[in-house]
Amino acid sequence: MKIFSTILEALSHHATETPDKVVFTWVDNKCHEQNKITFKQLEEASNAVAAHLLKLGCKKGDRVMVAYPFGLEFLAGMFGAMKFGVIPCSIYPPNPNQLKTEMPKFRGLAEDAGAKYALSTKAFATVMATSSILYKTGVKWIGTDRLPIKKKHSNKPNAYETYMGEPNDICFIQYTSGSTGRPKGVMITHHNLAENCREIGDSINLTPTSLTASWVPQYHDMGLVGGFMATLYAGDQLVMSSPLDFLAKPLLWADLIEKYQATHTCAPNFAYALLLKRLKQANRKYDWSCVQYAMFGAEPTQQSVVEEVATTLAVKPENVYNLYGLAESVVWLTGGPAVPDTKGLVCCGKVDSPTLKLRIVQDGKEAEEGHVGTIWVQSPRVAAGYFGQPELTRCTFSNVLPNYDGTWLDTGDLGKVVDGQLYVTGRVKDVIIINGKNYYPTDVELSVDSTFGHLVRPGRTTAFQYREDSIGITAEPRKDFDKSANKHLAIQIANHVSQAHGLFVSEVVVLKPGVTPKTTSGKLKRSEVRQTTVANDWKTSSMILRFQRHDGAIPLEKEGVVKKSSKGNLMAQPCSVVTEATEFESSEQLNPIESHFTTSPKHFQSLVISIFGSEVDTSKSWAENGMTSLKSVELRNSVEEEFHVVLPVNFEQLYTTPVELHEFLASSEGKCFPKQNKYNQPDSDWNSSRSRLGKVQLGVIQALGSTLILLLVLLSGVPSYFLVSWVLDQCASAEDRECQIIWGLMPMTFPLFLLSFSLVVVLFKVCVVGKYLPMKFGLLSWDYIRWWYVDRLVEVWESIVGQFLLETKFIWIFYRLLGADLAWSAKIESYVREFDLVKVDSNATIAHPLKCRKFSQSLEEASPKMTFYPIVVGKNCKVSGMIGPGAKIGDGSKVEKLSAVEEGALVPNGVVARGNPAYNAGSFKQHQESNVLAESVLDVFKMVWAISEAYHFFSLSSLVHFTLNSVLPSWRYGGVLHWLLLFPLTSFLALLTSIALKWILIGKRDPSDEYEGSHYRRATNWACDFHFRVAAWTLAPFFGQSRLWTIILYLHGLDVDIESNLNNPYFIFFPSKVDFVKVRKSFVATISLDLTERGGSKIEIINSSVGYNVNVHAGVKIMKSKIPPRSDVSDSVYNLNQSRKAQKPTSLIMDLFLPEVLQLLLNVVIFASFIPTYEIGLAATESSSIAIAASGLAAAFVLQLFLWVLLTRLVERLLLILPGRAQQSFFGIYINHVWLFNVGNWLVLLLYGTPMFAYYARMMGAEVDGDLWYFGNALYEYSKLHFKGSVIVDSSSLNGHYIDCSGLTIDDTYVSGLIHPGCFAVAGAAVSGPETGPWKVFLRTDDNKDSVDVEWGSEGSSQEILEG
Repeated sequence: MKIFSTILEALSHHATETPDKVVFTWVDNKCHEQNKITFKQLEEASNAVAAHLLKLGCKKGDRVMVAYPFGLEFLAGMFGAMKFGVIPCSIYPPNPNQLKTEMPKFRGLAEDAGAKYALSTKAFATVMATSSILYKTGVKWIGTDRLPIKKKHSNKPNAYETYMGEPNDICFIQYTSGSTGRPKGVMITHHNLAENCREIGDSINLTPTSLTASWVPQYHDMGLVGGFMATLYAGDQLVMSSPLDFLAKPLLWADLIEKYQATHTCAPNFAYALLLKRLKQANRKYDWSCVQYAMFGAEPTQQSVVEEVATTLAVKPENVYNLYGLAESVVWLTGGPAVPDTKGLVCCGKVDSPTLKLRIVQDGKEAEEGHVGTIWVQSPRVAAGYFGQPELTRCTFSNVLPNYDGTWLDTGDLGKVVDGQLYVTGRVKDVIIINGKNYYPTDVELSVDSTFGHLVRPGRTTAFQYREDSIGITAEPRKDFDKSANKHLAIQIANHVSQAHGLFVSEVVVLKPGVTPKTTSGKLKRSEVRQTTVANDWKTSSMILRFQRHDGAIPLEKEGVVKKSSKGNLMAQPCSVVTEATEFESSEQLNPIESHFTTSPKHFQSLVISIFGSEVDTSKSWAENGMTSLKSVELRNSVEEEFHVVLPVNFEQLYTTPVELHEFLASSEGKCFPKQNKYNQPDSDWNSSRSRLGKVQLGVIQALGSTLILLLVLLSGVPSYFLVSWVLDQCASAEDRECQIIWGLMPMTFPLFLLSFSLVVVLFKVCVVGKYLPMKFGLLSWDYIRWWYVDRLVEVWESIVGQFLLETKFIWIFYRLLGADLAWSAKIESYVREFDLVKVDSNATIAHPLKCRKFSQSLEEASPKMTFYPIVVGKNCKVSGMIGPGAKIGDGSKVEKLSAVEEGALVPNGVVARGNPAYNAGSFKQHQESNVLAESVLDVFKMVWAISEAYHFFSLSSLVHFTLNSVLPSWRYGGVLHWLLLFPLTSFLALLTSIALKWILIGKRDPSDEYEGSHYRRATNWACDFHFRVAAWTLAPFFGQSRLWTIILYLHGLDVDIESNLNNPYFIFFPSKVDFVKVRKSFVATISLDLTERGGSKIEIINSSVGYNVNVHAGVKIMKSKIPPRSDVSDSVYNLNQSRKAQKPTSLIMDLFLPEVLQLLLNVVIFASFIPTYEIGLAATESSSIAIAASGLAAAFVLQLFLWVLLTRLVERLLLILPGRAQQSFFGIYINHVWLFNVGNWLVLLLYGTPMFAYYARMMGAEVDGDLWYFGNALYEYSKLHFKGSVIVDSSSLNGHYIDCSGLTIDDTYVSGLIHPGCFAVAGAAVSGPETGPWKVFLRTDDNKDSVDVEWGSEGSSQEILEG
C-alpha cells in the first residue's frame, strides 16, 4: 500500500491516477444503489466547498461544524474544509423534531469549537437556518450539495487545490461523549490520521481490490475513520447503508456483504448479535466466506457471539478480529484474532508494534504480566489533545511512566496483558475495592451472565461498590422471564456471587428490560446504577425483584457460615441463603418512567410495553424500538383510550422517544366526561323479559320481511306510474300547447317517487314500531324483528332517496314525521336512526350519523343484545363525530371528527369533545346567533334548487334518450342496451354542466379565502356540490375508479396530475373544495377535507399515501408520507411512515389505458348478463296467465341475482390469480364491480342482520365459523375474510385488500367478537377480542416483520451508532 503523509495527499493521488474509480457507494434498504462518488467527483466537490468557504472569508485554523444527514454528501464538506486548513468538527446533526433539546446541545458544541459556520445539505441547512430564528446558535448554515463545480486552472491553481496539509496541523475535531464525562473535542492532526489509516490498511490488508461493507454512521470514529478515511487512503471501495435502515432491517447488512462479496466489515458486538438473532427468526443462511476480516469494535465483545459468527456465517475463525481503540487515538490502537481467555475475555491484539507501545499501569508503575491495571498508550496515532481544555489534555495525554521516554495517554480503561496480547476488563472508575483488594465488575458480571444466562440478559448485569465492604448487583431478565417460577432469582444471584467471589452482596435488584442506564457508546453507567441503588431511587415500576441485606442484619442460611469482617461488618462466605426477596406485582412494575396519570387504568409504560414488547427502551427513538405503521396506529388508539389525548399523526416525529411522549401526555391529559349512572348498571337491572325465537324462525320471518320491503319499494312507484300514464294519455288528446304544459309534469315523476317512498317509510315505521323507547332486548326476539324491519327499509331509503335530501328541509320534515325532536333551525347533514330517541336543539349541526343503539354480547348470554337510549344535542352544537346512546351534548359544544362520545357521557356546555373515547379538550367558541331570515331564504333556495335539478336531469335524459333512439340499431336487445347507456351518458352530460356551474357560480377560489363566508357563498357552494353529487350518482357505479374522474375534477379546477390515484374522488373533491387542494403523484383514499378554518394556502398531498377516512385540515402539507387510515392531520407532515416499497413509475399502458379498456369489457359482460333475464321476462309478460307471468318475472329476478353473484365470484377469482402489476391495474375494476353489484342489488342490504347473511357470505367465498350478525359496509374479497366464533359487525369496513402508492396487498383478514361502528380492517389484519371499537384501525399483523427487536442488553446501545 502506498504511503501518504496526509489524507489530502491520498485524495489528490487517487483523483489523478484513478479518477473514474467509484470509491464510495450508498444503498437503500433494498440494497439498491442510490448514490456513487468517484475520486475525481469527490475532489471536484471538495474544491467547490473550499472555494465557497474562501469566499465567505474563512481562513486556516477556523472551525466549521459538519452536520449532514446520513449519506455521502458530508464528504465534500469534510474535505472541502480541510483543503485550505479550515478544521471540520464532525457531529451528529440536530434532530429537527427535537429542536428544544437538540439546538442547545448543538449551540454548546459550536461555542466550544468557536465555529461560525455549519455545513450540511441544502435542504437540511434550510430547515436549521429557519430553526435558528427561534434557537439562537450564532452559526450560519451552509448547504454544500448544490455548489457549482469549478474546473482546475493548471496555470494558476487556487490555494486549496495545492494545499495538502501539514503533519502537525489539526485535520479535524472529533467530538466524543465518554462514559465518565461531558463531550470533548479530540484534536486529530494530519499525521495522526495518516498513521491511523496506514496502520489499519497494513493490519487488515486493505488493497485497491478490497471492498468494505458497512452501515456504521459517519459521525462515529469507527465509521468516519475506520470506514471512509481508511478506504480513501488505501484506494479501495466502501459500500454503505444508513444505520437506520440496518436497525429496521438487520438482514440488510448480510445482503450487502453477499451482493458485493465484501472482503471487510466491522461493527459493534450488539450488531452481530442482532443479525444472528434475525437470521434464526427468518430461517435464513448466508455465506460470508468472502469476508477476510469480520471485525468487532466500539464495545465489549462477547465470546459466544464471536463463536456464532464463525459457525453461522461461515467466516473462518482466524478472520474474526477484535479491535481496541478510542477517539483519543483517532480510532485504532490494536487488533487481532478474537481469541478468548479462560474467563471469557476476548483478546484485542498485540501490545507492541513499531508504532505502538501499550502498557498496564498500577500505582504509576508498569504492572506485571497478567495483572489488571490502567491501559496507557504511546503512539503517533495518539491525538494532540482536547480542544480548548489544556488542563484536561495535560492530565490525559501527558503522563510519564518510569523507565520510558516520552509522554503517555491514560485511556482510563482497565486491562491486562498475557503473552503480549491485550485483554480489556473495564474502566478505572468502576473498580471495586474491598479490604484493600481490587475486584473487577466485569468478572462478577460475566459470572452472573454465564450462570444465569437462561434467565438474565447478557450485557445488562451491573456490579458496583455498594459500601466500602460490600457490592450491589442489578440485572435484567430475558424476554420470556417467568417471575412466578423464578421469584428467588435475586437471592440466587446474591448467593452465587458470595460463593464464587467471596463478596458480601448488600443488594440485588432485578430491573425491567431496558431500564439499566447506558452511555451513548453502549457502555454500562455503573456509577449511575450505584447511585440510584444506594439512594433507593429505583421506581417501583422499574423493578421486578429486590433482595436487600442491611447493616447488622444476619441473613438466614441453610448452610455455610457468616463471619464478621475486620471492620465489624458482615461478610458472606459461601452459603445458600433462603431470605425472601421483595416481589413487585406486574401492575406496578411495567413503567420505567413514573406515571402522572391518576385517572388512567394503566400506566403509560404498560401501554408501550404491550405494543412494543418488554424489550422497549423508553430513552431510545421510536425507530430504534421497532416502530411500524401498525404499532403507530395501535399506540395512537391506546393513548386516546387510556389518557384521553389525541396524538397527531406525526407524533413520532414531534415526540421522538417514549420519554418525550410521556412528558407531553403528562401535561396534556384530557378530562373524562362524567356518565349518567343509569347507563352503567349491570344487565340484571334491565327489562329483558321478551319472548325468544329460534334462528330458523328468525330467518323465515326476516325472509318474509325482505319480500315485504321489496314490495313496498315497488308500491312507492305506483303514483309515479299513474302520473306518467296520465301525462301520456292527456298529451295524446291535447293540443300542442296544452301538451307542452302537461309534459312539464313529467320531470316530477322521480320527485313523486321520492315523496311516495318517504311516506311509505313513515307509515311503515308507525305501524311496525310505533315509538322507539329506551330498552334492551336480545337479537332472537320480536323486538329485534320489529326494529330490523324498519332499519332495513330505512337503509334502502337512504341509498335511493336520502342522499338527495341531506342538508335540505326535506330531510328535516322526514325525520320529524318519523318522531325525531328536531328544532327548525337544526341543520341535518347526516342520517338519523331510532328517531324518537333523538333530540337536536336550535342551530345545531349534525354532520355525523346519530344512532341510538348499541350491540352487546357476552359468554353468559345465549344471544347478543341491543340497547336503545336517547341522544340529546344542545343548542349551537357542531357534531362531526360519533355519539353513543344515552349521551348528552351541552349547548355550544363541538364533537370533532373521528371522535367518539361514550354512551351515557355528559358533555358540558361550550367544550370540545375530542378523541376516542372523547374527552374535554378545552373550550369551544359558540356559534353566533344566525340570521333567521337569511337562513330561511337559504333553506327555501335549497328546496327550489333540488326540485329544479329534476327538470335539468329529465331534460338531459330526454336528450340522451332521443339520441340513442336515432343512433342505436334496431335489434332484439336494443332496449336493454338503451337503458344501460341512458344513465351513465346522462350523468356524463350532467358533469359537463357541473363544470360550467362551478366556474360561473364559484369561479377560481383563493385558498386564503374563508370557505363558507357569506350566505351567498354558502348557497353557491351547496348548489354546485349538490348538482355534482347527483350527477356522479349514476356514472360512479359504472366507472367509479376510472382516471376519467381525474380529468373531470381537473376541469373543475382541482390541481392534480394524471399519475395520482384518487379513490372515489366524487365523495371528496366537490366543486366548492377543489381550489383548496393540490395532489401530485399520490394515492388518496376516501378522505374528508376540513376547511372550516382558514389555511392560508392549499392542502398539498405530494408523493404520499393518504388512507381511508383521514381528516385533512386546511393548509396542511403532506409530503413523502404515508398517513394511516382514520387519522386526523391538523399539521403538516414530512417523511412520515414512508413505505418500504419503492414507488413504481407510472406506466401509461398498465396504469392508465389498460384499466379503462378492461372496465369497458366488463361492462359489456354485465350487459350480456341481462340477456337471459330479458328473454325470460319477455316471455313471461307475453303470457295471458297472471300466475305464469308472475312466476316468470320472479324466475328472471332470481336468475339475474344468480348471474351477478357468479360474475362477482369470477371477477374476484381473476383478481386473485393475476400477477403483481396486472393485479393492481385490475383492482379498481374489481372494486367498481363489487360496488355496482351492491348498489344494484338491494337484496344484499336486506340480508344484513339475518342468519342468512352467513350463508350468503360462505357462498361468496368467506369462511364463517359461527354466528355472523353483519351490519357493516360493503365487503370485498370475500374469500380472504375469516369470521371466527360469534361475530357482530356494526357500521364498519372489513377488507381483504390494502392499497397505497407502494402498491396493492391482498391477504387474509380474521375477525372475531363484537366490532363497534367506525372500525376499519385491511389485508392481513386480525380483529379479535370480546369487543372492539369504535373508530379502530387494524393493519396487517405482520407489518412489523422488519421492525427492530433488539435485545440491547446483550448487543449494546444503538445510540452509539447514531451519535458516535
